[in-house]
Amino acid sequence: ETETETETSPPTIFASGMTAGDKFSRQHAPSFYESVYQSITSLIQMDLVGGRSHILEARKSVISDLGYLAGSESKLRSVAAPVSKLSVLGNLDDVVKVLEGSTPSTLLLNQWGLCDNGGNVQRVGTLLLNSDPGSSHGKVTNQKSDALMFRSLETAQCVKELCLKILIKESPDRRNTTHALISQVYKSCCLYSELGRHDLAKVALSRMRSLVDSFKSSEFRDDFPNTLPLILHLEDAKIMTCQNNFDTAITHCKMIVNHLKNYVTGAIDQDNRQLLAKSLLLGGIWMTHQNVDSAKVILSSFFQKAAELALDIHNKTPSDSSPAQASAACFKLGEFAANLYSSLDARTTSDTWKRRNIAVAERRRELEVCSGEVKKLEKKARRSSDNMDAFNELWIHRETLKREVTMDERETRSVETSIKSYLFMAMKSYCSALKLSTPTTTDVSKHVFRLVSLWFKNCDKQETKAIVNEEIDLNSSTIPSYRFVPLIYQLFSRIDSPVDDDENSFQRILRRLVLKICAEHPYHGIVQLIALSNGKRVGSGVSGRHATAYLDNVGDAKVEAAKCVLQDLRKHGPDYVVALMGSYECLMDAYIDLALYSTTKIQDKQTEGISFSKCKLDLDVCMSGGRRGNRNTSITNMPVIITQPPPVRPDAKYGDGKEDPLGAERVVGFNSTFDLTPSGIHRPKIVKCHGSKGTIFKQLVKGEDDLRQDAIMQQVFGTVNDLLRQEDSNGNDFTRKSMGVSMFASSSRRLKLITYGITPLSPASG
Repeated sequence: ETETETETSPPTIFASGMTAGDKFSRQHAPSFYESVYQSITSLIQMDLVGGRSHILEARKSVISDLGYLAGSESKLRSVAAPVSKLSVLGNLDDVVKVLEGSTPSTLLLNQWGLCDNGGNVQRVGTLLLNSDPGSSHGKVTNQKSDALMFRSLETAQCVKELCLKILIKESPDRRNTTHALISQVYKSCCLYSELGRHDLAKVALSRMRSLVDSFKSSEFRDDFPNTLPLILHLEDAKIMTCQNNFDTAITHCKMIVNHLKNYVTGAIDQDNRQLLAKSLLLGGIWMTHQNVDSAKVILSSFFQKAAELALDIHNKTPSDSSPAQASAACFKLGEFAANLYSSLDARTTSDTWKRRNIAVAERRRELEVCSGEVKKLEKKARRSSDNMDAFNELWIHRETLKREVTMDERETRSVETSIKSYLFMAMKSYCSALKLSTPTTTDVSKHVFRLVSLWFKNCDKQETKAIVNEEIDLNSSTIPSYRFVPLIYQLFSRIDSPVDDDENSFQRILRRLVLKICAEHPYHGIVQLIALSNGKRVGSGVSGRHATAYLDNVGDAKVEAAKCVLQDLRKHGPDYVVALMGSYECLMDAYIDLALYSTTKIQDKQTEGISFSKCKLDLDVCMSGGRRGNRNTSITNMPVIITQPPPVRPDAKYGDGKEDPLGAERVVGFNSTFDLTPSGIHRPKIVKCHGSKGTIFKQLVKGEDDLRQDAIMQQVFGTVNDLLRQEDSNGNDFTRKSMGVSMFASSSRRLKLITYGITPLSPASG
């Protein structure tokens, strides 16, 4: 359809250097949308010269619009729409080149993201089944885009669809182009859902259904699976949930499940199995959202079956998308089972449950007393009929108590069994999902936190410790260690002396996990481990507590355990990690000496440019052996800047310690002097550390203060930043890729908490 665009006129006839003639010609020139319509009409008629001419007219119109925005800061936001229009015209130019034969159609499809580098276009059934269950398509969203921007974006999608229809008629590779057209319509459907335009998403899905129906009657009918109508029904259900129509969406899911459930144990093809797993997962999610059925039914009939089927698909017929599908199903199952466990655990630890147990014990004692009285009256009733009424009444009371006690015991056993069952299911599902998840999988950190939380909460409970310890021991060697790096503080703080020789005890399993983290991610784990071994280096005290009193309260068990782990790492760790340990110990010792150095004699006389050598401190020369040559350091395996560790690498490839890890610098030295802060109880020292790339890092060295809680708070702030970043990207990623700009106010704010690199070196320094 042609559509007349409302042009924004300049404030005066001479604005932007326009003459009266220029303005007259501009008013009578075709608008952008008219020119685009004429160019597409020409391409349909294979009039390539006319098509290029109209594309040129449209480009002139856009450039003219950009001229009006020049120098106007208030109109800069409107630049996104002309940029999108120029992108549309670029796409039309590429289509003309394809029709001319100067460019292969596969190159164009690859540029539009509709085929891979080999020129293969994903078939419609595979495309729909491999879409992420957690994507914004299928989520309720209230995102609203700017009307002008949305109009430009919608135009870009429609032009691509029209161009693909033209190419289907003229391209020699009609099969790939046909599937590319269907893929493009589906992308439009997802985009409109992201932008909150669910009505247009529904129209796009109807358009897609019509295309599929028309192509199914062509020579490509074999490319479309028999279950495609069911797949499209599931896509309808996703859009319904965006419109808060969960009841109908759940009905659609149940209909698909009932249709396919007979194939679970029989011969069923890959697409049907994927569709069944996806329907079960989405149905469970939506039923949980609406509280449609009991938790047990949702767990056993939906989440559990979805996870089992997704894992079976991945194990028997793995594909590029099967790990993501299986991990998503397992994460949902683990999360749901963990919530049920937490609910029952909270119930069994509540005051109400304690009072209930007291009442049960009293009822059991009353039953014992009543049973004794019944036996006595039974003997008397045999000798005299006068006692028969009392006996009957007491017998009835005893039978009532028996039933009540039996019901109480049955409820207790049921709760205890359910707690263990839900805990085992949650632990197993989380571990399975973490083994399958890829580094690109988002929002995994919360599941790792939940897994470790369940482990720590039950590791010493007599009833459940075997469940959690066995699962962690069984899977810790196959779960990528980088998943646990964000929880180094929590994991390492639990290190203690083993209470027994059991290899499957909590401490033994924890030590193996800590060793794996330190061996594969030494720049993140070694510092925390050495800090734990420095537990007795507290100087004159910690945060106002006298050193002797502090050490008496803390004890030696954790320090000795940390030293044992360090010794094991020296024996079994890679050579470069062992060399790094010596360098880090040397550096941290020098930092601690500086932190605990008393400045009371000099702080009133000098606060800047204090020489390390005059204070008999050797931080500035610790990397070269110290002033007396008593520092044991490795020249080749130098530590990184202690407050700026490298980004965590999923592949654990940080080099061999002889070069800078990616994204970090190694320590090469320090200034020969340090400063004191102008205030503070213990007057922290300010040093300047020199990095291997020439960067100078300003560091604050504090003593007689416990920085471990400060480090934990920085960890919390970092987690908040991760959540803000994920919230910022949800639902907008496709839009930003299409437009090249940020379309929503929430994403333009870029909210972020400022964090600092805090590294505890001992309980009293950092």
